[in-house]
Amino acid sequence: MNIFTGDESGLVKSITISQKLKENAASSIVKTWGKIDRSKSIQLMHYTKGDNKKLIVARKNGQISILDPNEEGKSCQEFSEPFVTGEQKSSARFVGLFANNSTLITCTDQGIVQYRSILEDKSSTIEETLTLVPDLCRLRVHPKEHHIFACGGKERELSVWDVNAHKEGNCLMKSQKEKESKAGLVWMSKNVSHDFLDLRVPVWITDLQFLNEQETTKLVVGTKYNQIRIYDTKAKRRPVSDYNIGNNPVLSLIVGRNSNEIIFTDTVCNVFSVDVRTGKILGQFKGFSGSVTNLAVATESSLLVSVAMDRFLRIHEIDASRELVKKTYLKQRLTCVVVDESEDGILGYSKKDAVKDDLEEEKFWEDMEEVKLKKRKTKH
Repeated sequence: MNIFTGDESGLVKSITISQKLKENAASSIVKTWGKIDRSKSIQLMHYTKGDNKKLIVARKNGQISILDPNEEGKSCQEFSEPFVTGEQKSSARFVGLFANNSTLITCTDQGIVQYRSILEDKSSTIEETLTLVPDLCRLRVHPKEHHIFACGGKERELSVWDVNAHKEGNCLMKSQKEKESKAGLVWMSKNVSHDFLDLRVPVWITDLQFLNEQETTKLVVGTKYNQIRIYDTKAKRRPVSDYNIGNNPVLSLIVGRNSNEIIFTDTVCNVFSVDVRTGKILGQFKGFSGSVTNLAVATESSLLVSVAMDRFLRIHEIDASRELVKKTYLKQRLTCVVVDESEDGILGYSKKDAVKDDLEEEKFWEDMEEVKLKKRKTKH
């Protein structure tokens, strides 16, 4: 199994984990691609499926690189998003990234969605630019119907778009003016009813996922107000299920082994598994000492791969035990992770590995410089 991570220093790391490397326990080989450059901090990553696999990396300075994992991360193509520069705090950032064998799809928090051809002859592919609303926090492309995507954000309701409808000028709006301004919008959610004090419930979607690869109508979202909401565009505009879980904002979420299970992270090191049918927490993945920034699921192996601000890559089993089976220290603060399950190998985690990782973690905390509080001078 190959795992690729991105970090705040602009490095991409390839971690190969295979039982063949050791006789009794699995080990890992870590390769680093690129040079340290914080202006190239990695915001999003995507790994394409199929025979011609590519690793797509979106960076803080607006650069989008298509890397060949079979050629030690050699750059095949590069694109640039002019609105993402990273020079100022007000600069746009990437909130959506997807690619297949012919098309690259990106989105910024300012609502600029671009479909670019990555074919040399630019044939048989979509090339479109859509300008949506600003303050988006996440855009996800449907894993099979790539012309359909969903997005949401700060005071931005969940909406589903069809780029083919945009191209043809078709949508659900009735007036010509609405058609021109919102062409491609096929569905938009409606906020829940006012609370018991008759106050409006705020909207802040932090992450979202399509629940099923075979359907485009069922979605799950996480919010800054510790909510997990399930939507069915065929049923109604309001959520079909709305759960308040925990006390902290949802940071990221991912579909587990099937569409009934969601795994999400919050801002204080918690990673939970939730049954979306009941809203019940199935269990907690433990062993984290820093906020978890990104998740990936290796479905065939039933493994959860995560990266965190404490610089560790962790792999847990997705079962009743939720056991930590591998932990690797990667030196930089990690932002993204993707998984390639095509390589052979199953994980094992020996006591020797566990002791080694614990010593590395202890050394990391011991080497940190102590910050002393300055005493304020009081005026009399």
